[in-house]
Amino acid sequence: MKRFLITIHAIYVLVGIANTMLGPLLPLLAARWQLSDRQSGMFFLVQFVGGFAGAICSTNLAKRFPLHSIASAGLFLTAIGFAGLAAPAQLVAYVSIFANGFGLGLVSPTLTAAVSEAVPQHRAAVLNLLNFVWALGAITAPNLVLIALRQSGFSVPGMLRGFGLVLAITALLVPRVITTRPAEEAVAAELPSSTWRLIVACGVLIFVYVGIENGVAGWLPTFATRVHRFTVERSALLQDTFWTTFLIGRFCAPAVLRVVAERMLLTLSVCLAAIGTALLLTTNSPQILFVAVMAIGVGCAPVFPTAIALLSHRLSGQSGTKLGYMFASAGLGAAFFPYCIGALSSATNSLRIGMCLLLFYECALLMAHFTMSYFAARTTSSAIQIRTQGA
Repeated sequence: MKRFLITIHAIYVLVGIANTMLGPLLPLLAARWQLSDRQSGMFFLVQFVGGFAGAICSTNLAKRFPLHSIASAGLFLTAIGFAGLAAPAQLVAYVSIFANGFGLGLVSPTLTAAVSEAVPQHRAAVLNLLNFVWALGAITAPNLVLIALRQSGFSVPGMLRGFGLVLAITALLVPRVITTRPAEEAVAAELPSSTWRLIVACGVLIFVYVGIENGVAGWLPTFATRVHRFTVERSALLQDTFWTTFLIGRFCAPAVLRVVAERMLLTLSVCLAAIGTALLLTTNSPQILFVAVMAIGVGCAPVFPTAIALLSHRLSGQSGTKLGYMFASAGLGAAFFPYCIGALSSATNSLRIGMCLLLFYECALLMAHFTMSYFAARTTSSAIQIRTQGA
């Protein structure tokens, strides 16, 4: 079991790199083909569409194939996508980014389900660690691009081909999933209606949460430079503060879960993020601004993995066939919410007003959490009744 978990966590570092590599690559791609901002933005849209399609397909594939086979196929597709990005043709780049997104859409939910089913008694703690190593990979991605640019004899296309080769080799090393329940029994089990309501509630929560995370991460540097007159370097430091505290929050979440229940951790986390956002929007002090960003980072950190753990616990071994919907919902939130912040900012000529949407989102997140908790309790009651009738 220990070897299985170590291998999956190592693979998830690569998934984190692959998920976020497009951002630091975008200026280089735009310069190569002299693209406008609108044309450059198409790369994100293509990656999102691919990821959404892959996540939806993963739920159907999990009914027919083992999770490790789906993850291997996804890693191969992602490897092909990175190798294709090194090609000089723009059309090949679009196709490659779609393949990259589709592959990641297969990998992320299946590996998450694999870990969730392998360690059912410690789901929340292990999934927080899994998402911690994903964030480590996300931080590594821009550094790989910087190394490729600065080192003589090492080019960005060469780095992309090399990373694609690493992904292809990794695809051969995905371990078989260790579960405590036979796959046939899990797929055949009927889920009660309360569980389906729980799935919808969790989907809404993930949709809102990922929108908040991307809204903060995406708009924070611009907010700091425009509203607080930060230099580019200082705004980058502010964003690094967010990601650093985000990492610390996920790393510490397993220890916190030893003394705090999962639902309580979610409640405290959302409230802390909301307090940080209120400070962010109202303060004129640079010092308090950094404190606010730290509160948002720590508050956001455990929400996604803990919510997924709560859902997986009640899916009767069917995480592989259902978690893909959660990752598809996450992709929708990542695309929709930051756009709304920008649209409101443009309409009011005030980014501070646009960022006020974050407070509204966090209130919606808290309501989604309470709704999910209600259906989780109903699902537990239904399971107890079924076991009682069976006895």
